Formats: sequence, structure tokens, C-alpha cells
Amino acid sequence: MATVNIVTEKNLGDKMLEAVQMSLGAKFSSVKQFAKAETEKFAITLRMIIEARAANEISQAEAKILLNQQKIATSAVLTAVEGMGISAVQAAINAALKVVKDFVNGKIGFALL
Repeated sequence: MATVNIVTEKNLGDKMLEAVQMSLGAKFSSVKQFAKAETEKFAITLRMIIEARAANEISQAEAKILLNQQKIATSAVLTAVEGMGISAVQAAINAALKVVKDFVNGKIGFALL
């Protein structure tokens, strides 16, 4: 029986970290501490975007800018880790975002991810 992969606001960072781990495979052990910190920060940013959109405090354009800023920050940290290639980092970020895409887009009412 397959494990249910339900994304919630509470486990957003955990689900992203799981996706990064699966994407990086054996390389994950060398970046684990950085990946954990970055997925937690990314999840916090996504939660803030969700809450700000729900309160109509930011526009769709602002939400996309905030998302892009976090993607750049996460990429910069992970690419700084020795042995990590840009393509592996981008694949990890994409894997993390794919896991939470429907949840985040559903919460804010438009296709942010």
C-alpha cells in the first residue's frame, strides 16, 4: 500500500526536505544540514505568502517576487556546498516545490508554483 503524501501547512518543510533527499540520492548526506535549514526557510516563506495573500496584503506579482527571492537564496546556499552542481540543486528545489505545488496554489488561489 502506498504512503499517503498529504501536504499541510504544518509539514510543508518536511515534505520539501523529503523531496530534496529523494532528488539528491547519495549526495544528500553531504548537504543534509544545509538542505534542512533551507527547506525550513523556504516553507516559512511559502506560509507567509499564503497568509499574506489570504489577508490580501500582497499582490500576485509580489507573491511571485517573494517566491523567486527565496528560490535564489536557497540555490545560493546549496550551490555553495562543496560538490553540489547547479543542476542538482535546481532539481532538488523543483522536487521540493512539486510536492507542495497544489497545496500552495490552492491556498492562494492562483498558480504561484
